[in-house]
Amino acid sequence: MLQGIVNENDEPIVSISLILKDTSFDSPAVVDTGFNGYLSVPQKLADKSGWYFLGYEEYEIATGEKVRQKVYLGKIIFDGKEMQSYILTSKSRDVLIGTKLLKDRVLTVDFKLRKVRIT
Repeated sequence: MLQGIVNENDEPIVSISLILKDTSFDSPAVVDTGFNGYLSVPQKLADKSGWYFLGYEEYEIATGEKVRQKVYLGKIIFDGKEMQSYILTSKSRDVLIGTKLLKDRVLTVDFKLRKVRIT
């Protein structure tokens, strides 16, 4: 089970570990139920990751704009388990967890108590 918080911007946040060139890097990640991919990271982070570059994909973002982003295959640690994941890059500074990473899990966001739980 993963536990996190709802931050001051009302975003659900949990911790995720990104494996960058055999080093684990812990990062807060926004749980974004509007993002149907696995994981999105800033391009600057992917540039120094050592992840396998797969190519480009086009995505529609919340504004309706279509953007072309790099996609990698990389290792992460999510809820204590090391796994490979497709990782999209973005111009954002945030790491985002998408709904594909949450498949077969239960996400609970309690805005009143400012708590997040993924089981």
